[in-house]
Amino acid sequence: MDDLELVDRAAAGDASAFETLVRRHTDAAWRMARSMLRDDFAAEEAVQDTFLKAYRNLHTFRGDAKVSTWLLSICHRCCIDRLRLKRHNVVSLDEAGREPRTEDRTDLKLAVDEAMAALPADERDAFTLVEIVGHSREGAAEIAGVPASTMRSRVSRAREKLAKALGDARHEASGE
Repeated sequence: MDDLELVDRAAAGDASAFETLVRRHTDAAWRMARSMLRDDFAAEEAVQDTFLKAYRNLHTFRGDAKVSTWLLSICHRCCIDRLRLKRHNVVSLDEAGREPRTEDRTDLKLAVDEAMAALPADERDAFTLVEIVGHSREGAAEIAGVPASTMRSRVSRAREKLAKALGDARHEASGE
């Protein structure tokens, strides 16, 4: 069954159709939420909020966009809402459990996390939608509610900044 048929059936009360939609789109929503929020617990809550809002609003889906675009738009808004409400001085368990950082660290994952965190939010979101979640620039622009040209610029700037930051980290780690 395709996504549009599943939405129609779920809107008519078919719980298994909605469950299929959730299973199909949870991974993409999780990748987006985790990348935007940088916290497993917050990402899990954002994904749950996404599907709860989608379920409550199945009747509003017009079919103008793909179901995946609609769901990721909801997820994007849920993440933005969480970022706005994020309290200062709260440390996630993921961050609290990390080893102290050293200057000669060569761990690529931490270098990538740092480089992503240093990006402006709009560029990080654009990069996540296109390069991590796998949307086209046009699809990502629709999710973020910006023109496609803006999305292309944001992704390009994010790539350049990440390449520079990771190149700098590599040189620092090797002592060059």
